[in-house]
Amino acid sequence: MLKKYFKINGYWLVLIITIVLGLFVRTKNFNVLPIDAHPMRQTDTECVAYFMYSGKSSFFKPKSCLIRPVSNTNGYFFLEMPFYELLIAVCYKIFGYYPFSARMVNLVLYIFGSLALFGFMSKWWSNKIGLMSVFIFSFIPGSIFFVGHAIHPDALAVSFIFVSLFFAWKYQDKRKLYFLVLAGLSLGISVASRPFGLICLPLLFYFLYLKKSKWNDYLILFLLSIGFYVFWWWRKNNLGIDMNWEHWILTGREKLFQFEFLKKLIWKNIIGETMGKVVSGLAGIGLIVGLVKKDQKIIPLTLWLFGVIVYWLIAPDGNLTHQYYADVYIPLVVILATIGLNFIFEKSKLLMIMIIPLLIYNGIRTSDYHFDDRGKLSEVVIAKEIEKLIPEDKKIIYLAKDDSIPLSLSHRQGWILGEWPTDVAVHIWSFMEM
Repeated sequence: MLKKYFKINGYWLVLIITIVLGLFVRTKNFNVLPIDAHPMRQTDTECVAYFMYSGKSSFFKPKSCLIRPVSNTNGYFFLEMPFYELLIAVCYKIFGYYPFSARMVNLVLYIFGSLALFGFMSKWWSNKIGLMSVFIFSFIPGSIFFVGHAIHPDALAVSFIFVSLFFAWKYQDKRKLYFLVLAGLSLGISVASRPFGLICLPLLFYFLYLKKSKWNDYLILFLLSIGFYVFWWWRKNNLGIDMNWEHWILTGREKLFQFEFLKKLIWKNIIGETMGKVVSGLAGIGLIVGLVKKDQKIIPLTLWLFGVIVYWLIAPDGNLTHQYYADVYIPLVVILATIGLNFIFEKSKLLMIMIIPLLIYNGIRTSDYHFDDRGKLSEVVIAKEIEKLIPEDKKIIYLAKDDSIPLSLSHRQGWILGEWPTDVAVHIWSFMEM
């Protein structure tokens, strides 16, 4: 009886230990300003949350500190539907305006994502594979930093993909309509935060296929998945807000057919800085094992993988410029890497034991690169000067190019220098035009 008790509860004990370890590595720089990797995106996201917290904006009319384009004089922010920023604003209300309040949101999302991942993988495969998947998710470099630490909507987008997968499986298993609705809404929230998370749809449709669902199930899931995003797109256009400046991410498709750029995308951005070399290697093994064994489960995962390539083609410059564009397919890499790790476990437990510390080391060591904030300390000093000299209700032109960090840290709205009409051109006529 005691043996049976430990067999049942041992999985939960290991799961709790794994999540606690994951929380621990995510507490680095826990109460430090968001000025480490990609500080413009981090501070701008935080500013959106701060304005909602302070009552200067609302969920349906969010504002940022960086005003883009120049004509967007109110500073409205419609790059994503601000579910994530709203959670931060609520935490500011509860715990006060501190950096750790925002990062508590990330930790909670990491816990929810891990539990959903375990629930999903343990039912689709086994409890052992469920534990492996949470372990891998906990120590992927991009998961540690971008999903677990950075003030960035990817934290919500990635976690809610796992939640959506869990509910989709529950619908296939229990045949209760509300699970389908929850799956669609969860993915809808993720897609409204990071639209390209929609590439995970093949796996959700696969579960509907297993259930022998009718066409209306597919339609419900699809409409709910895109519903929030479509509404946000409609609202932005209805208010006449121009966000076309962000379309730079859709350019540069020809670069993907040049070896040096493709190498940068795959070897540096994805393998080197987001997924980590160890996890990427395991994912490659998992994909090969699934294909060789002709496992039916590999079919939707392969379609998901093709979706990643389509994603590269749609947003080439985005993927080439920023590592965090790979975050939306962290769930796919986790699943494939888990298949690879389980294959190694079945062949040689000793080899798996040797891989585990390498995976942890690779995750922590690689993510340390993103935590470096030493180059941005001068912006903190400038931000404090802006706070002292510029009233909160005034807008300013910050005479720096491609650097809005002091604006956002001081929670002052304004413009920066750059290419007209996105930013203020370095010519007197552009100042007069304003």
